[in-house]
Amino acid sequence: MGAIMLRKILLTSALGCALFLPSIGSAETLAIRPATPNPLGALEKLYVLNGNATADEALSLDAAPSETSLKRGETKKVRILHINDIHNRLVEFHRKGDTHRMAQIAKIVNDARAEAAATGEKVLFLSIGDEHIGTAWDELMGASADEFQMSAPYHALSKAGLDMAAVGNHELDKGSAVLARMIEQDADFPVLTANLSGSKFNMPWAPAAIGVVNGVRIGFIGLTSVIDTYLETEADPNLKGYNPAEVAGRLAAAMNDHVDMILIASHVGYNGKLGDGQIAKYDLEMGDVQIAEAVAKVAKKPALLLGGHTHTVLNKNGFSDDTIISGVPVAQAGEYGRYVGDTTVALTLKEGGKIEAAYETKLIATKGRKDETEADYDVAYQKNVLDPIKAVLDKRLEAPIGKVIPSKALEQAEVVEKRYIGETAIANFMNDAIVERSKNWTTGKVDFAAFNATGMGGVDMEGDLTYAEWYNVMPYADEILVYELTGADLKEIIEDNARRVLRPEELKKNGGPLDPSKFISRGFQHYSAGVRYEIELGSNALETKAVNITLNGEPVETVLDRKYKVVFNSYVSNGREGYDGGAIKGLPPEIKGYNMEAKRKEVAKNTYLLYRGQIIDFIQNEAKGIVGEKTGAKYDQRVVVRGPGVN
Repeated sequence: MGAIMLRKILLTSALGCALFLPSIGSAETLAIRPATPNPLGALEKLYVLNGNATADEALSLDAAPSETSLKRGETKKVRILHINDIHNRLVEFHRKGDTHRMAQIAKIVNDARAEAAATGEKVLFLSIGDEHIGTAWDELMGASADEFQMSAPYHALSKAGLDMAAVGNHELDKGSAVLARMIEQDADFPVLTANLSGSKFNMPWAPAAIGVVNGVRIGFIGLTSVIDTYLETEADPNLKGYNPAEVAGRLAAAMNDHVDMILIASHVGYNGKLGDGQIAKYDLEMGDVQIAEAVAKVAKKPALLLGGHTHTVLNKNGFSDDTIISGVPVAQAGEYGRYVGDTTVALTLKEGGKIEAAYETKLIATKGRKDETEADYDVAYQKNVLDPIKAVLDKRLEAPIGKVIPSKALEQAEVVEKRYIGETAIANFMNDAIVERSKNWTTGKVDFAAFNATGMGGVDMEGDLTYAEWYNVMPYADEILVYELTGADLKEIIEDNARRVLRPEELKKNGGPLDPSKFISRGFQHYSAGVRYEIELGSNALETKAVNITLNGEPVETVLDRKYKVVFNSYVSNGREGYDGGAIKGLPPEIKGYNMEAKRKEVAKNTYLLYRGQIIDFIQNEAKGIVGEKTGAKYDQRVVVRGPGVN
C-alpha cells in the first residue's frame, strides 16, 4: 500500500499506490522511479530511489525528476510538521478518560494545511520512526506474518496525510516479514532506510526519495539506528546495518544536482549538547552530530536533519548554536506524540545558482487527559479512523492465546492475598518468562527480572485464556528496561525490597489497616528464579533483613563486583512507589527507598517492549499455549518470609 522500490518492475497495490520491489546486491547507480504520493498528503510529485545505498562506491542517480522551479531572487517556504517515537500511542487509554493523541496530531496537521491553502501553499507531515511497539495496539501486528492483521499507526498516519516515514529500530521488533506486511498493507507513503540492506524478504522500503512540494524539490534520506535493531537474526540472517553517516554522505552527494534541499530523516539519535536539564538516554558515539557533519561536507544544497530514537525534546525556544551542527539544523520532537515539531525552511535562489536557506522551528504541545477537550482533537478522524481500528483490536483481544492449567496458586483470591507478603506463582511465571524471552532482544539475554506486586492479578481459568484476560492479569502497559548492575547493587536492592513486605500485623484479617485485595503502594517486588533469599521480619520494619541472598546459586557476598543484566519495569524505573530515594508509603520515615530512578539514568536501557506483551509471546511460543506448573507457574520458595505471625 504505499511505498516502494526497485528492479525495473512497477507494481500497483490495492489502493493504487506505486510499489517497487527492491533488488538485492550493491549498485553504484540508484534508479529513480515515479511513485504515487499519499493522496491525503502534501507532495505534488514523488520519486523513489531504488537500489543499494550501502555500497562503498560513490553513488549516482540515473535521472533527474525535473529542473528547479526556483527563480533568481525568489524565496519559497517549506513548512514541515514532524513527529517521532509515538510508539503506538494513538490513544492513551485511562479509566478516568482517554487522551486522543493521534486525533490531536491530525487536527494540528489539518489546521496547518487549511491555513496554508489560503495562500496556495502546502504543509509536509513526516514521521521519523518508531511508530510501533508500546501499547495494546501492538497486538494487531500479531507474533508473526501469518498472524498479522494490521499496522494501526501506519494506517492512522496514512489517513492523517503522512507524506514520508523513516524506519525506526522498533519497526523490526516483530521481524522483517511483519514489517514488510505493515508497509505493503497500511503505508500510503514511502518508508525510508538507507543504511539497512540485505533482507531476504525484498523489503518494500527505499533508501531515499525525492518529493516536490510548493515547487521545491526535496531529497529525503532515511536512516535507522544499528545499535538497537534486530539485524542478522535467524529469520533474516543477511539483513545488516551500515554506518549511517557514511551512507548519508554518499546519498547527499548523489542528490546535489537533483534537489533544492536535502532532508535527513534520522532515527539514529541525537548526541549533541542538551539544554533544559535533559539527560541523554544513550551514550552514542555515532549519532545526529556525525551524520550532520558528514552531510555538511558534501552537500551543495541546504540540508536539514529531523531526528528521533533518543526521545529528545529539542528547540523549545527555536534553533540554537547547539542544535545547528556544521550548518545543518537538527530538530527532534520528544516522544509519544506529546509534541509536534514545526520547522520551516525558506529557500532563496541567489546569483550564480546558489540556494540560501533560513530556518525556523518550534514545538507544538498536545494536551494531556486533564486538559484535553473535544475542541483539541479531530472528532471525525477519531470516529472514522481510530474507533474502527479499536473495534478490530477489541475483537483481537477476545482471541485465545492459550490455556491455564487449573491451580489454586493462580486464582485471583490467592494472588491478591499473597502478592504483598511473599512469593506468588504468577509472579514466578512472569519473571521467568521474561528471562527466557530476553534471548530474542537486542540487549542480549538478561540474568534476572523483577516485577512490582501492584501490577498483577490472578488468572481466569474458565476455558481459553484470551488476550483480554491476560490484560486483566497485567492491566498496566509497563515497558521493559534492562539495567546493568553489580552484585553489590542487587544486594542493596533486595535488602530494600525486604523492608517493603507487608507484615502480618498490618493485614486486615489480623486486625491491621491493610487489605491486600486493594492497591497498596509499598513497592514490594518479585524476582525471577535466579534470585533467592529469605526475609527475617524482626519486630518491626526497621529490623527487617534480607539474608541468605544468592544470585544464580552463588552467595551474593562472593559476586559483589560481578555485573548482571536485570529487568525492571518502567513504573518502578521512573521512581514510583518509593523508588526515587525518598520515603516509602507506610514505613517509618527513617527508611528511604532505593533510588531506581537515579540508577536508570546511569545504567539502564529502555527496550520499549511491553512486559505483558513479551509474556504473551512466551505463552504462545516457549510455553506452547500453556500456563501451569510445567511452564513455571508454581511456588519454588525463591523467597521465604520468617517471623512472628507468618504461616
